[in-house]
Amino acid sequence: MKKIIFLSLCGLVLTACSTMKYNYIAETKQISYPDLNVVTKTFIGDDMVRQGTVASRDVISFPQTTVVGRVVDYNIHAGEYLKVGEDQKYLFFGLNELNSGLTVAKSTFADIPAGIRTNKKNNELCVISIVGGSLCKGDASFSYQKKNVTYKNAFQQILIYNGKVGNKINIGYKEFNNDFARPSFSNNVEYDLSDSKVIRYKGAELEIIKATNQYIEYKLHSNFNVK
Repeated sequence: MKKIIFLSLCGLVLTACSTMKYNYIAETKQISYPDLNVVTKTFIGDDMVRQGTVASRDVISFPQTTVVGRVVDYNIHAGEYLKVGEDQKYLFFGLNELNSGLTVAKSTFADIPAGIRTNKKNNELCVISIVGGSLCKGDASFSYQKKNVTYKNAFQQILIYNGKVGNKINIGYKEFNNDFARPSFSNNVEYDLSDSKVIRYKGAELEIIKATNQYIEYKLHSNFNVK
């Protein structure tokens, strides 16, 4: 009985050793939101102005949870997984779902997973283990997409609308570095619109068109360092 189980398990693993490739370099670009000199509407708690760097990343997207294997298996949760590398035949993706943080799960006796692999020519999907084995599925449902994600080594600057009391509006300012807020560089500022409809903060200049306690309409004349 033990022998039969052993042969079944081996039959699920490809004979050739598989290794992950980590040679993917994301495209990075500067973002400046919103466009200059157009009327923009933003609600309380939302970003009025944002500037920084984002990465355009290739991802693999699964519409539903995908099970790879039979006697032992891996569960790939529905969602998006970042590309980490490729070679002439395969594309390689990480284990963590981009939005939820869930990772590829394994059954009790499966090897620890190292990453996801797909074939460039067909819909073959494999989960590669840390010991070089792999379990594959030939008819998997997935798609490739582009996703803008915050560049982790980037410096981000944001203005947030916090509402209006009387004729005064409250604007929050935050800086992010390595995806963490820097408390010493977070601030809330009040502006009295009866004094001026134009407000400025750290180089950003905005003309306020209309402000309520639910939303604000404005034109951005210059971002933090873009005019």
